[in-house]
Amino acid sequence: MENTKLISVIKTFTKPEVIKFREFVSSPFYNKNQKVIALCEEVVKHYPDFNKDECADEKIFRKIFGNEKFNYFKIKNVISDLYQLSVLYLKHIAVEKKGIENEISLLNEFHERKLDPMYLQKEKQIHKRLNDISVKDEFYCQTEYQFARANTSHYKFIKSGYSFDLIQNEFDIYLQYTLIVLLRTYSKMLTNRNHGNVNFNMKMFENVWEYVKDKEFENNPSCRVYKQIILLELTKDEKVYRELFELKNKFIDSLSREDIYYILLVGNSFAAYKLKLGDESYYPDRFRIFKEMVDRKIQPEDYILFVNFITNYTSACMVGEFQWAEDFMNRFQEGISPAVEKSNTIYYCKGFMAYRTGDFDKALEYFSRTHFKLFLTKVMVKSYTLRILYEKNLFEQTFSAIDTFRHYLKSEKNISEEQKTAHYEFLKSISELAKLKCDDIKDKKNSELQILKKQIKSMQSNPLGSKNWLMEKAENFFK
Repeated sequence: MENTKLISVIKTFTKPEVIKFREFVSSPFYNKNQKVIALCEEVVKHYPDFNKDECADEKIFRKIFGNEKFNYFKIKNVISDLYQLSVLYLKHIAVEKKGIENEISLLNEFHERKLDPMYLQKEKQIHKRLNDISVKDEFYCQTEYQFARANTSHYKFIKSGYSFDLIQNEFDIYLQYTLIVLLRTYSKMLTNRNHGNVNFNMKMFENVWEYVKDKEFENNPSCRVYKQIILLELTKDEKVYRELFELKNKFIDSLSREDIYYILLVGNSFAAYKLKLGDESYYPDRFRIFKEMVDRKIQPEDYILFVNFITNYTSACMVGEFQWAEDFMNRFQEGISPAVEKSNTIYYCKGFMAYRTGDFDKALEYFSRTHFKLFLTKVMVKSYTLRILYEKNLFEQTFSAIDTFRHYLKSEKNISEEQKTAHYEFLKSISELAKLKCDDIKDKKNSELQILKKQIKSMQSNPLGSKNWLMEKAENFFK
């Protein structure tokens, strides 16, 4: 029984929800089967661990049916009935969470039953609740539209207080709701297209953009935010990026958690784009974005993808926030997902910190203990290992690592050709840099070194900061 759907559902309950579930099952309005009630009482005794031996079918059967001969189908039928009640209970929880939407459903029920005095009283209560809501996001607009629609129908039906203004109001509210949904969805499409190379069929985008591009949306912060995100994705303009964060700060109390999260997500994508071009002034921006996600608890401690864990940790190391990085690891490491990548992730992060603090031997040791399966993280380990070998003047190992890296890029089918080209450029330049070191040149005006500097400057990309690192090593060749 421990692997049944019933146990899977009950495991998600909080302690208060378990207590209410027992009351729910015992209510004759929902259930009159005493065997189901008995099963519920027996099952919840084993919450939350549900010991395998204690929850065995035979043992549960004896608790419910006494000395009757064990009948597999008989106990399964009772388990099935209790499972159906657990799903119905989840429906009730979902309804309770809707809050003001339930009030509007009740308003419609008053209308259907012609309970006009109750309708008017409930309408005033809903109107007040809507006015008290500070976050005017798409869910607010959706609720406001349902409220307006209910009023239009009701006042038309009773022929009292009805005017064409109700129709206009219903339309205006629906338009605001539609625009938020469209702009939010378009912004996500553009972000994924620009940073994830995903193509979408963005129907009506040009028409919608033509309509909204000159509108200020002073009373609709969500529309302003998503319009700004679209503008950023269309222009890649730093000024637009800064204005987006100014909007976040200005309307912080009127934006939903999702709006704030998406601003930070888009900001991180833009910062990563600028870093890829070699603008390292965006390292502090990127760290501040991740820090805000953590501070606002947007990133839960009990679940974090290992690649996101690495990005958070290394962004702190890049700006010298080593204590923050350590605190982050202590708080979030138990939530690294998938769990099989936990040790790889921790070794990599410790190696990266050692690399950033100049402890190259320790960094090599940690990097060597990683065994990632994902090609992106494999490339990261190889790239930083190669730089450390160069820094330690281990040129024979450097050339060997370059050859290994090059063969890996050639055989890895999941890396895009654009990414491969960027890494090949890095390998070519570090190889020539290492050869010049081996030649022990003394002339600062050495022609080969000057040609190499020009070659590095002409690199099209800056994967993992490699272009800037190469230029630093070339400029400080004789130090």
